[in-house]
Amino acid sequence: MTTTRTTAASALLLLSALALAGCATTPGGAAPGDTGASGSDTGSAAPSQDADVEAAWLDGGRAVGLVTYGSSSCQPVVGEVTASGQTVTVELTDPEGTACTRDYVPRASYVGLPAGVDPTQDVDIVVTGGYTGDADLDGVAGLEGPTGEVTGDMVPSAGWFDDASLVLLTWGSSSCPPVFETVALDGDAVRATEAAGAADQVCTMDYAPRLSVLGVDGVSDDARPGEIVLVSPAGDEQRIAVIG
Repeated sequence: MTTTRTTAASALLLLSALALAGCATTPGGAAPGDTGASGSDTGSAAPSQDADVEAAWLDGGRAVGLVTYGSSSCQPVVGEVTASGQTVTVELTDPEGTACTRDYVPRASYVGLPAGVDPTQDVDIVVTGGYTGDADLDGVAGLEGPTGEVTGDMVPSAGWFDDASLVLLTWGSSSCPPVFETVALDGDAVRATEAAGAADQVCTMDYAPRLSVLGVDGVSDDARPGEIVLVSPAGDEQRIAVIG
């Protein structure tokens, strides 16, 4: 009888030990120390986006139009701009708290160049911040370059950034950029006709640079027009030299 009772007691002790061991096992079979998280850090900043970046001369060489691709309703925000010789570094981020449309189009941001950059010589542009990328601009003889003034003369200007695409700079209300109903070759120039704004359109009273990216069918790299003719909704015309 003593042997039987001892065996039963040992069996009970063994079962209790196994039960305790089972309770100590991490749920789901995860290894000790594993929190079960997916590995993403929701508190970390969004990673930079590798971006296709292009650039066009504007404002007599005092500024460039920096072209990126993405949502038309989320214009990238230009932060710090610095220069080391002919290398210009531009901080570029997406606007915060903005709902973005799902289209994918070229957008241009106005970048005033730091004093000391020579637009008659080649310029390298490096983009940092929410975007990463780079662009090269060939120097153009006759450009004045930055003088410390961000806005220059505040007159319209334009520059080619691709075989058949240009950036147009106009000045006015930042909330009412121009919309062009037609853009086409017209002899040795590009004719861009601005559409009339809505009758109930309300515009802010600021006076800011507005950049429009215009594609022109039928243009080749070796025969790009040197002028663009802006036609206002009232039919008034203004001829502007296109750099590049």
